[in-house]
Amino acid sequence: MYIKIAAPRENPETLARLKSLLAGHAGPLDTVLFYEREQRTLALSDSYRVRPSPELFRAIEALLGEGAVVVR
Repeated sequence: MYIKIAAPRENPETLARLKSLLAGHAGPLDTVLFYEREQRTLALSDSYRVRPSPELFRAIEALLGEGAVVVR
């Protein structure tokens, strides 16, 4: 699962909320963050593997904006 972090949302509070959200949806899928400003990807550790669900996608988009999450 890829999560896009737009430049205005790159702050410690938002990232802490995202980590907490991911931790609550443990599953088999790797999670990769894409930092838009730097055009850089960061694969998260296995402890942030998730089970994709519409609920999780809605929560991520509420936090980071529409279109912020993609499963590939």
